[in-house]
Amino acid sequence: MKEWFQSWFDSPYYHILYKHRDESEAAQLIDNLLNFLNPAKGSDILDIACGKGRHSIYLAGKGFRVTGLDLSQQNILSCRKYENDNLEFYEHDMREIFRTNNYDVALNLFTSFGYFDREHDNLRALRSAALALKPGGYFVLDYFNPVKVSNSSAKSISKTIDGIDFSIVKETIDGRVNKFISFQDKGQTVHFKESVQLITEEKFRDYFEQTSLKVLKVFGDYNLNSYETDSPRLIFITQKVR
Repeated sequence: MKEWFQSWFDSPYYHILYKHRDESEAAQLIDNLLNFLNPAKGSDILDIACGKGRHSIYLAGKGFRVTGLDLSQQNILSCRKYENDNLEFYEHDMREIFRTNNYDVALNLFTSFGYFDREHDNLRALRSAALALKPGGYFVLDYFNPVKVSNSSAKSISKTIDGIDFSIVKETIDGRVNKFISFQDKGQTVHFKESVQLITEEKFRDYFEQTSLKVLKVFGDYNLNSYETDSPRLIFITQKVR
């Protein structure tokens, strides 16, 4: 059986529900990361779990050589219309090795992690990211703040997009944030689920230590302010040990 993210991320309904991603927010984060990391023009950048490619496309427009990876075939087919000499996309599972010692910067943004049931798979994904980097290269991981999310109460949300009435129930169960998504389409009731681990700062630090990634800074929002327990995000800047 497919894992939930394999079915949901490749579903046309996923792309309908999340069609209005905030492009300005994506550009804000990338600009601030570039100011902090200061990579040389023409550096090689890997965008892991790139989705529809909004970060990759923006980076390529700034003169970097960018590779976007995503498990969703539909995402990659959509992204490929933007390919050029500086921009390429591949269908790929982040747990598998892609290239080694190739990139100056690797990114995993917008909570594109924590999907898996096994801790071993988290480590596999981070080891693959570390292996893709040149010695001294940077890996950035942007996650929701698990402290803030775990303290929020369960809630129900209704959205109507493209004539489809989505009902979303969000709750925290057994160390995971779950979204139960249901809707009617073509006379049938359809159900999907999202399920992401509540991975703490301490646990991430342990993962990084096991995967030859040294934590340099931890930020709490897209303006790169310091992380606090009530910050909206948990953003790690790490460096591959030489």
